[in-house]
Amino acid sequence: MKQLMKMHPQLKMDITRILVITFIYILINWFFTFFTFALIYSEYSLGASGLAGDLISNLLSNTVIGVLAGILGGSALVIINGRYFRKKSFKFAMLFTFLTYVLSFITITLTISAINHPSASDYFNYDITYWEFYKENVFNLVSLTYFVLWMVITLITLFALQVNDKFGPGMLGKFLRGQYYQPKEEERIFMFLDMKSSTTIAEKLGNKRYFNLLNDIFTDITPDIIASEGEIYQYVGDEIVITWTMKFGLRSANCFTCFNRIQKRIDKLATYYEGKYGIAPKFKAGLHYGTVTSGEIGSIKKDIVYSGDVLNTASRIQEQCNQYGVNLLASKETIELVQNEEIFEFEHLGNIELRGKNDKLDLNSIRFLN
Repeated sequence: MKQLMKMHPQLKMDITRILVITFIYILINWFFTFFTFALIYSEYSLGASGLAGDLISNLLSNTVIGVLAGILGGSALVIINGRYFRKKSFKFAMLFTFLTYVLSFITITLTISAINHPSASDYFNYDITYWEFYKENVFNLVSLTYFVLWMVITLITLFALQVNDKFGPGMLGKFLRGQYYQPKEEERIFMFLDMKSSTTIAEKLGNKRYFNLLNDIFTDITPDIIASEGEIYQYVGDEIVITWTMKFGLRSANCFTCFNRIQKRIDKLATYYEGKYGIAPKFKAGLHYGTVTSGEIGSIKKDIVYSGDVLNTASRIQEQCNQYGVNLLASKETIELVQNEEIFEFEHLGNIELRGKNDKLDLNSIRFLN
């Protein structure tokens, strides 16, 4: 467990999803094992002792099948969904998965039938052709039932992964557990991340190309937010709001290093962005922490919302980046909580008056040393 905690957040998230899928697949196999044996028991009125041995044997074999299906199939779905489907439509993801499943089923059954065909072990004593043997063993009610069943399960698994991405990592689980059904207060760190010169860039590219630019950027920087153990709270136009619990935000100075990771990522992709859009994106950000009220809001369209002055303050801090010609600003209170000062340095800018705020705030710019 300790080793799992030390893993890269993205890898840890993927492994957790695969383990959950594997556990559910095992439960599904167990259910159908008991269901099948219940039908056999009721139809043939066999004694319990007569079925006990077969039941245990089938439970063990179906457990192995569930484990293999969860680890192999779950890994494929998690990795493909995470790496390739995030830039594709949901329709494309479902259709691609369906076709892959059908082709895999045909390939596997063809192979198994070839291995099990009598000609594989006895070259003289068989009177059934390969295709007859294949149709007899594959195109029967049991095989077709399992084909449809696992196709549905596979598509539901992909659907669940896509819905989880829609809500954001971990948010679907919070909804299902009712963690925020009743509002509660908690301390959180917020970063308001904005692209520099966004208005000029939007005018240059036009609405559609600018939208595609934002979509590319937000997709490309998501792994760095996950690596920093942050949560994507909102997309607001060309701005993205990232939040951390105090535990995750302060660990390894995640709330600060997140910005550095994002800018390094975009710098590496500068050639791509210059070739496609004619610009190399740069960012500015403001950081602040404080107490917020968290809870579900809405009736037809529900969402988990954070409410509190800390969000307004973080947004106003970000606005000051242009004024002082810096990329990253944070309140003095936030900086005092972070311990890893050897990886960045601060410059005190003084007590700054923020738009819409009565009290001035002590701000510092942050510059990374590597």
